[in-house]
Amino acid sequence: MDPNQQAEQEPQKATGANKYLQPYKSRWKILLDNFLGGLAWSFGTFVGLAILAMAAGYFVSKINLIPIIGTWVAQILQDATSKVQMPVQ
Repeated sequence: MDPNQQAEQEPQKATGANKYLQPYKSRWKILLDNFLGGLAWSFGTFVGLAILAMAAGYFVSKINLIPIIGTWVAQILQDATSKVQMPVQ
């Protein structure tokens, strides 16, 4: 292939990708893309952390530490509710 012909064909290769390489023409397009990207990121983070919390809860429930933790939390709740129910003078 002649080098001149190769140089002529290179710009034709870039035209297909040119639409992806051009900067955005509108600020609204930039804002919309970033807003939607942020929503998708936060939704994915929320779902991922929920799955991790469920898995951690499942594995912790299989360990026998839960009754110890449960009685400790029950004591805290009992103390808190007894102080709330006391009449204020």
